[in-house]
Amino acid sequence: MTDRLLSQMIKFNIIEKEDEEIYRFGLEGLMLKLVHYTTYLFIAIFLGEVLAFLFFFVSFLLLRKNAGGYHAETKKSCYISSCLTILGIVVFMKFLRDWSIAGIILAVFTIIADIVIYKLAPLGNKNRELDEEEVMYFKRRTRVFLMVENIVFIVFAIAEKENYVVTISIAMAIICEAVLLLLEKIRKGNDETGVKQGSDLPNS
Repeated sequence: MTDRLLSQMIKFNIIEKEDEEIYRFGLEGLMLKLVHYTTYLFIAIFLGEVLAFLFFFVSFLLLRKNAGGYHAETKKSCYISSCLTILGIVVFMKFLRDWSIAGIILAVFTIIADIVIYKLAPLGNKNRELDEEEVMYFKRRTRVFLMVENIVFIVFAIAEKENYVVTISIAMAIICEAVLLLLEKIRKGNDETGVKQGSDLPNS
C-alpha cells in the first residue's frame, strides 16, 4: 500500500523520486500509529469505555511525548504489548469506579507516580537518546503537563459525584507513565551493568 501510494505521488510530481525513502519512513510511521490508535479505540468501544479511554489517552500522550520511557524492541512486540496494556487499563478503569475506596488508593499511587515522573523524566531510549539541551527542554514541559494534570485530577476528584471517569482516567495516565519510566530506568541500569562487566574482558 505504501509503495503504491508513493509511486502515484511520484507519478503526479507531488514528491521527487530522490525523496521517496524519506516519505516512505514518514508514511510507514503514520500508518503504524493509525493501526495502533484504531485498535485502542476498538478495545474501548468493545468494553463500552470510550470516554474514559479518551481522557486517559490524551493525558497519557501529553506525558509520554515529553517524559519518554520504555519502548519495545520491535514493532510487533510494541503493538502487542501496547494493545494488552490498553486492554488491561480500560478493564481496570471500568471496574475501579465501583470500588468505594478507589479515590484514596488512586490518590496514594498518583502521588508516588508524580514523584517518579518528577525525578526521572525525561528518559530517552534505544531509539532516541536525548542530549543535554533536549533533557532540559522536555523536563520543563513534562513538569508543566504533570502539574496541570494533577490540578485537573484534584478538581474532578472533588467535583465528580459518581463514576469518577475523569479522575480515574488522569490518575491511570500518570501511573502508567511512571511505570514506563521505571522500566526504562531498570533497562538502562541493566545495560550499564552489562557494559561494566564486559569492559573487564581482555581485547581480542
